[in-house]
Amino acid sequence: MNKIFTILLIVLSSTLFAQDQVAKDVLDKLRTTTKSYKNMTIGFDFILENTSQNIEETQKGILILENDNFRLEMYEQTIINDGESQWVYLADMNEVQIMEHDPEDVMMSPSKLFTIYEKGYKYTYIGVEAEKGNRLQIIDLFPEGSGAFIKVTLAVDAAKNQLHKITIHDKNGGTYTYLITSFSSNTTIKPFTFNATDFPGVEVIDLR
Repeated sequence: MNKIFTILLIVLSSTLFAQDQVAKDVLDKLRTTTKSYKNMTIGFDFILENTSQNIEETQKGILILENDNFRLEMYEQTIINDGESQWVYLADMNEVQIMEHDPEDVMMSPSKLFTIYEKGYKYTYIGVEAEKGNRLQIIDLFPEGSGAFIKVTLAVDAAKNQLHKITIHDKNGGTYTYLITSFSSNTTIKPFTFNATDFPGVEVIDLR
Protein backbone atom coordinates (compact mmCIF):
# COMPACT_ATOMS: atom_id res chain seq x y z
CA MET A 1 0.00 0.00 0.00
CA ASN A 2 2.80 2.42 0.89
CA LYS A 3 4.50 1.64 -2.42
CA ILE A 4 1.29 2.34 -4.34
CA PHE A 5 0.82 5.60 -2.43
CA THR A 6 4.42 6.61 -3.19
CA ILE A 7 3.97 5.89 -6.90
CA LEU A 8 0.75 7.93 -6.90
CA LEU A 9 2.55 10.88 -5.32
CA ILE A 10 5.30 10.68 -7.93
CA VAL A 11 2.76 10.59 -10.77
CA LEU A 12 0.80 13.51 -9.33
CA SER A 13 3.97 15.55 -8.74
CA SER A 14 5.16 14.89 -12.29
CA THR A 15 1.78 15.92 -13.68
CA LEU A 16 1.77 19.17 -11.69
CA PHE A 17 5.33 19.94 -12.80
CA ALA A 18 4.37 19.34 -16.43
CA GLN A 19 1.34 21.60 -16.05
CA ASP A 20 3.50 24.33 -14.53
CA GLN A 21 5.98 24.01 -17.40
CA VAL A 22 3.18 24.28 -19.96
CA ALA A 23 1.89 27.35 -18.11
CA LYS A 24 5.36 28.90 -18.13
CA ASP A 25 5.72 28.26 -21.87
CA VAL A 26 2.35 29.89 -22.59
CA LEU A 27 3.16 32.88 -20.37
CA ASP A 28 6.61 33.32 -21.91
CA LYS A 29 5.07 33.43 -25.41
CA LEU A 30 2.44 35.90 -24.18
CA ARG A 31 5.13 38.14 -22.68
CA THR A 32 7.21 38.06 -25.87
CA THR A 33 4.22 38.95 -28.04
CA THR A 34 3.02 41.71 -25.71
CA LYS A 35 6.44 43.34 -25.44
CA SER A 36 6.85 43.32 -29.23
CA TYR A 37 4.12 45.95 -29.63
CA LYS A 38 5.00 49.63 -29.65
CA ASN A 39 1.49 50.41 -28.44
CA MET A 40 -1.88 48.70 -28.00
CA THR A 41 -5.48 49.87 -28.28
CA ILE A 42 -7.85 47.54 -26.47
CA GLY A 43 -11.63 47.55 -26.31
CA PHE A 44 -13.01 45.55 -23.42
CA ASP A 45 -16.03 44.67 -21.32
CA PHE A 46 -15.56 44.92 -17.56
CA ILE A 47 -17.90 42.47 -15.82
CA LEU A 48 -18.45 42.57 -12.06
CA GLU A 49 -20.27 39.59 -10.54
CA ASN A 50 -21.12 38.53 -6.99
CA THR A 51 -23.90 35.96 -6.80
CA SER A 52 -24.23 36.13 -3.00
CA GLN A 53 -24.97 39.85 -3.23
CA ASN A 54 -26.95 39.52 -6.47
CA ILE A 55 -24.59 41.84 -8.31
CA GLU A 56 -23.95 41.69 -12.04
CA GLU A 57 -22.72 44.79 -13.84
CA THR A 58 -21.07 45.30 -17.21
CA GLN A 59 -19.23 48.39 -18.40
CA LYS A 60 -17.44 48.98 -21.69
CA GLY A 61 -14.03 50.60 -21.82
CA ILE A 62 -11.14 51.51 -24.08
CA LEU A 63 -7.51 51.29 -23.00
CA ILE A 64 -4.57 52.68 -24.97
CA LEU A 65 -1.13 51.59 -23.79
CA GLU A 66 2.39 52.59 -24.74
CA ASN A 67 5.04 51.42 -22.29
CA ASP A 68 3.80 52.72 -18.91
CA ASN A 69 1.77 55.52 -20.49
CA PHE A 70 -1.94 54.99 -20.94
CA ARG A 71 -5.34 56.47 -21.64
CA LEU A 72 -8.39 54.74 -20.16
CA GLU A 73 -12.01 55.65 -20.91
CA MET A 74 -14.60 53.98 -18.68
CA TYR A 75 -17.44 54.85 -16.26
CA GLU A 76 -17.78 58.34 -17.83
CA GLN A 77 -14.19 58.94 -16.78
CA THR A 78 -11.06 59.54 -18.77
CA ILE A 79 -7.76 58.69 -17.09
CA ILE A 80 -4.51 59.78 -18.72
CA ASN A 81 -1.04 58.94 -17.44
CA ASP A 82 2.28 60.00 -18.97
CA GLY A 83 4.49 58.16 -16.48
CA GLU A 84 4.97 61.25 -14.30
CA SER A 85 1.47 62.63 -13.72
CA GLN A 86 -2.03 61.21 -13.87
CA TRP A 87 -5.17 63.11 -14.87
CA VAL A 88 -8.62 61.83 -13.91
CA TYR A 89 -11.41 63.61 -15.79
CA LEU A 90 -14.95 63.25 -14.41
CA ALA A 91 -17.39 64.03 -17.21
CA ASP A 92 -20.48 64.48 -15.03
CA MET A 93 -18.69 67.16 -12.95
CA ASN A 94 -16.49 68.60 -15.72
CA GLU A 95 -13.60 68.26 -13.29
CA VAL A 96 -10.07 66.96 -13.63
CA GLN A 97 -7.88 65.80 -10.74
CA ILE A 98 -4.11 65.69 -11.18
CA MET A 99 -1.85 63.48 -9.07
CA GLU A 100 1.65 62.06 -9.19
CA HIS A 101 2.20 58.74 -10.91
CA ASP A 102 2.69 55.77 -8.58
CA PRO A 103 4.47 52.95 -10.48
CA GLU A 104 3.54 50.38 -7.81
CA ASP A 105 -0.20 51.03 -8.13
CA VAL A 106 -1.66 48.68 -10.75
CA MET A 107 -4.52 51.15 -11.30
CA MET A 108 -1.86 53.68 -12.33
CA SER A 109 -0.04 51.07 -14.41
CA PRO A 110 -2.63 48.91 -16.21
CA SER A 111 0.13 47.50 -18.40
CA LYS A 112 0.96 45.37 -15.35
CA LEU A 113 -2.24 43.42 -15.99
CA PHE A 114 -0.50 41.93 -19.02
CA THR A 115 2.57 40.88 -17.02
CA ILE A 116 0.93 40.27 -13.63
CA TYR A 117 2.24 36.72 -13.57
CA GLU A 118 5.93 37.68 -13.69
CA LYS A 119 6.39 38.30 -9.97
CA GLY A 120 4.72 37.14 -6.78
CA TYR A 121 2.52 34.41 -8.26
CA LYS A 122 2.47 30.66 -8.62
CA TYR A 123 0.75 29.38 -11.74
CA THR A 124 -0.93 26.20 -12.93
CA TYR A 125 -2.00 25.19 -16.42
CA ILE A 126 -5.69 24.22 -16.34
CA GLY A 127 -6.30 23.17 -19.94
CA VAL A 128 -7.88 24.30 -23.19
CA GLU A 129 -11.35 25.75 -23.67
CA ALA A 130 -13.20 26.71 -26.84
CA GLU A 131 -15.11 29.98 -26.94
CA LYS A 132 -16.75 31.35 -30.08
CA GLY A 133 -14.24 29.63 -32.33
CA ASN A 134 -11.24 30.65 -30.23
CA ARG A 135 -8.93 28.08 -28.68
CA LEU A 136 -8.12 29.42 -25.23
CA GLN A 137 -5.38 28.21 -22.91
CA ILE A 138 -6.45 28.62 -19.29
CA ILE A 139 -3.94 29.38 -16.53
CA ASP A 140 -4.66 30.03 -12.87
CA LEU A 141 -2.38 32.36 -10.90
CA PHE A 142 -2.24 32.27 -7.12
CA PRO A 143 -0.66 35.14 -5.13
CA GLU A 144 2.19 34.00 -2.91
CA GLY A 145 1.16 36.43 -0.16
CA SER A 146 -2.15 37.51 1.31
CA GLY A 147 -4.14 40.20 -0.40
CA ALA A 148 -7.56 41.34 -1.57
CA PHE A 149 -7.95 38.51 -4.08
CA ILE A 150 -7.21 34.79 -4.07
CA LYS A 151 -6.83 33.86 -7.72
CA VAL A 152 -6.38 35.31 -11.20
CA THR A 153 -7.46 33.29 -14.23
CA LEU A 154 -5.93 34.10 -17.61
CA ALA A 155 -7.45 32.96 -20.90
CA VAL A 156 -4.83 33.21 -23.65
CA ASP A 157 -5.72 32.98 -27.34
CA ALA A 158 -3.52 30.10 -28.49
CA ALA A 159 -3.40 31.20 -32.14
CA LYS A 160 -2.50 34.84 -31.49
CA ASN A 161 -0.57 34.53 -28.19
CA GLN A 162 -2.75 37.35 -26.87
CA LEU A 163 -4.80 37.77 -23.73
CA HIS A 164 -8.46 37.09 -24.34
CA LYS A 165 -9.78 37.42 -20.81
CA ILE A 166 -8.61 38.12 -17.26
CA THR A 167 -10.77 37.11 -14.29
CA ILE A 168 -9.86 38.22 -10.77
CA HIS A 169 -11.45 36.32 -7.87
CA ASP A 170 -11.76 38.08 -4.51
CA LYS A 171 -12.14 36.62 -1.02
CA ASN A 172 -15.85 37.41 -0.85
CA GLY A 173 -16.90 35.39 -3.88
CA GLY A 174 -16.80 38.29 -6.31
CA THR A 175 -15.23 38.15 -9.76
CA TYR A 176 -13.90 40.98 -11.90
CA THR A 177 -13.56 40.04 -15.56
CA TYR A 178 -11.85 41.99 -18.32
CA LEU A 179 -13.03 40.52 -21.64
CA ILE A 180 -11.10 41.87 -24.61
CA THR A 181 -13.51 42.68 -27.46
CA SER A 182 -11.18 44.47 -29.88
CA PHE A 183 -7.44 44.83 -30.30
CA SER A 184 -5.04 46.78 -32.50
CA SER A 185 -1.34 47.52 -32.18
CA ASN A 186 1.37 49.85 -33.48
CA THR A 187 -1.06 52.57 -34.55
CA THR A 188 -0.81 56.37 -34.46
CA ILE A 189 -2.13 57.59 -31.11
CA LYS A 190 -2.62 60.93 -29.34
CA PRO A 191 -0.07 62.20 -26.79
CA PHE A 192 -0.66 61.03 -23.22
CA THR A 193 -1.45 64.48 -21.82
CA PHE A 194 -4.62 66.25 -20.71
CA ASN A 195 -5.45 69.34 -22.76
CA ALA A 196 -7.80 71.58 -20.77
CA THR A 197 -8.77 73.51 -23.91
CA ASP A 198 -10.62 70.39 -25.09
CA PHE A 199 -12.92 70.70 -22.05
CA PRO A 200 -14.27 74.28 -21.81
CA GLY A 201 -14.87 75.41 -18.23
CA VAL A 202 -13.20 72.37 -16.69
CA GLU A 203 -12.31 72.69 -12.99
CA VAL A 204 -8.70 71.69 -12.32
CA ILE A 205 -7.79 70.20 -8.93
CA ASP A 206 -4.03 69.70 -8.62
CA LEU A 207 -3.19 67.16 -5.90
CA ARG A 208 0.52 66.85 -6.66
